[in-house]
Amino acid sequence: MLLAALMIPSIGLTPAVQAEALMEDGLPKFVNCSSMSVDPMATDIRLAATGDLVFSENPQINRNAFTEFMPLLTKADLVLGNLEGPITDANTPRKPYVPGRSYAFRYPVETAQVLKKANFHILSIANNHAQDHGPTGFADTQRHLTAEGIEHTGLKGSYVIRPVKGIKIGVIALAHYPVYNNVLEIEATAKLVTEVRAKSDLVILFYQLGGEGDAYAMITNEDEVFLGEQRGNARKFATAMIKAGAGALIAHGPHLVRAAECINGVAVLHSIGNFIGAGGLSVQNLANVSAFPEMLFEPSGKFKSVRIVPVTFTPERLPKIDPTGRSVHLINWLNSRATKTIPEFQALNFSGYKDQADVFEKWFRSTRFGTQAPRD
Repeated sequence: MLLAALMIPSIGLTPAVQAEALMEDGLPKFVNCSSMSVDPMATDIRLAATGDLVFSENPQINRNAFTEFMPLLTKADLVLGNLEGPITDANTPRKPYVPGRSYAFRYPVETAQVLKKANFHILSIANNHAQDHGPTGFADTQRHLTAEGIEHTGLKGSYVIRPVKGIKIGVIALAHYPVYNNVLEIEATAKLVTEVRAKSDLVILFYQLGGEGDAYAMITNEDEVFLGEQRGNARKFATAMIKAGAGALIAHGPHLVRAAECINGVAVLHSIGNFIGAGGLSVQNLANVSAFPEMLFEPSGKFKSVRIVPVTFTPERLPKIDPTGRSVHLINWLNSRATKTIPEFQALNFSGYKDQADVFEKWFRSTRFGTQAPRD
């Protein structure tokens, strides 16, 4: 049954660990690579990350973009986000707008200030919309972010090393295009990871990989192709990067959440979905839910634990916490499928919202994907 697949495996866990205890902020506890609950400590390094940020061209909408998540964003020691489009006044798009197929995003200049107030430290500019308004818009984006003290990474060979709580954290952003650090160029990227690891205590990869939409919800061991483009191999990439020295991997790009696993004690979130969709992202079907991951690292930089704050969207397609926890259930369900189909897949299952399993199943079976999903 579907509901059975939503339950976290209980073998070897004590009743106290299995309990659905909530933290003082009303959210589930963090879990480690054994899917066991772990309490945060003051000495932990806390990372928060968001998937695609597609802002509106209306500044007033953008000013309210992070309202519900501000307490969590400001609590984090390091915040990452994927800026899916340029911050620019340039008004000549590089490509035509074709509804349902081609989009040209552009965000007001004050968007950089909005991001600064929301405590973003490093943004990825490695994606298929960062250059929607050509070289001018791309340069404007970098200039406006830098003026607000926000670092960025993504161009070929680029990375950021940032001091956080006494250690150095290296962040590498990637996508599937030659101008960027490239998820398709595994050998070259592994060398870059090794280089950055030699200069830092922890390397985090934050990357666009995979096809888009419900048809690509389940990961495989195969190369993914979308609209004729090579979009990478999720597990081949993750395994190689961890071998090279990566300490955490967070993917985005499919516009929905995907499975999560641990490889040799390193967390891999294969997609965390969208976060801001005001500029034109869909919130239909599986895209109606998303994830806001918070990761904890030990003072040495070693991965400790992670939790998923479940996200859904307002009518303006701004993020809000989903009290039914549908994305938590969805990731666990996708993990159950990956465990059946992918050898050596060690699922990273998340706790919380078991009392909402029936809500999840009703919603899931109403989606295009869920109507055809197996029930065993």
